[in-house]
Amino acid sequence: MQILVDLHLVVFGLLSALAAICIAIHFALKAGSALAWLAATLACVGMETLVLRYGAQSDLGIAAMSLLVPLAYLCAGNAIRQSLKLEIANGRQLRIFAGLIGLSLLMIPAGAPIFYQCIPFQLAGVYIFYEAIRIQMRQRDRSLIDNALLLLCICSMIGVAIRAPMFPLLLGEPTPIQVMNVGIFESIFIDALSLLTASLAILLVAKIVANVIALHKHQAEHDDLTGLLNRRMFDEVAKQVEGRTGSVIMCDIDRFKGVNDAYGHQVGDDVIRTFASIFTRYGEYAGRLGGEEFALLLVDTPQEEAALIAEAIRVKFHQFRHPAIGEQAAFSASFGVASFGAGKNVTTAFQQADQALYCAKKKGRNQVCRDETNPSARAALEKAA
Repeated sequence: MQILVDLHLVVFGLLSALAAICIAIHFALKAGSALAWLAATLACVGMETLVLRYGAQSDLGIAAMSLLVPLAYLCAGNAIRQSLKLEIANGRQLRIFAGLIGLSLLMIPAGAPIFYQCIPFQLAGVYIFYEAIRIQMRQRDRSLIDNALLLLCICSMIGVAIRAPMFPLLLGEPTPIQVMNVGIFESIFIDALSLLTASLAILLVAKIVANVIALHKHQAEHDDLTGLLNRRMFDEVAKQVEGRTGSVIMCDIDRFKGVNDAYGHQVGDDVIRTFASIFTRYGEYAGRLGGEEFALLLVDTPQEEAALIAEAIRVKFHQFRHPAIGEQAAFSASFGVASFGAGKNVTTAFQQADQALYCAKKKGRNQVCRDETNPSARAALEKAA
């Protein structure tokens, strides 16, 4: 018996240490509510082990178990959902969950056998994990950690279902389905509880850390206001496509400083975001180079097609109206287009697109100019003339 007492206390100490680690990581990484749900899970499981050791035979202890066991599963499920950026348990699920727990609690003063008192709150745990599994199964492009969390949820749900008829043994009560003695079952239960809880904590911390790393990587590579590639990352992408053919579109929002001066930076930011949202519809590699300057890298796209894309962007942006300004004011942007490949590198194409952009500005803005040093573009212009 002494070994079992030590086992309970060891598990409680382990869970307390894991909870402290979660809190430390939460404050260090500012990782959000997933760690809060995980800490709550560990607290519930830790209290569960103490109740099993010191108060399982009383009505109060049974009531505590009826609350702690399903709450641990609810918190664990929500921790997994939050770490995967999925919605937590909704109102309907919580009502069903609470109803099953309430049924277990009502059976205690009614004097129902322990076996029947335990079934509803354990079904609540099975139900909440089933919902967590169902929403994870809909997730696409799961990572290795995501799949491990899904497998852990499935194992936990199966484990709860298997132990349900044996659970009264932990409370010192008989059960009509007894395939092993109480000592063996308690040892297996504690070991399984420790393994599942520790695995959950490790996987969730790994997922949260991975999310934080991915967030910092995204912030280092993308513009905060628009979500487009920043100048450094755009230059990196340009290096990666060197040796291929394609086109570059450089553009600049016309008279943007006047928008900020007349209507404020909030309106200016709205205009920038609107332009960026239009821009991203036409190519994967879209970047904000600074202020109101943007660039679009189009791989395997000839200059003529790129000019048509630039014209489509120009028209859509010119049709945009901001509610703070009204219908009387139309925005415009100027564009320069150049191609790369066939002996011309991407850097040269950028320079020529920038010169074409300057040409569009000089001609009166709100138009698209192409690099006329490109032989095919010059021939097309001569034919049109």
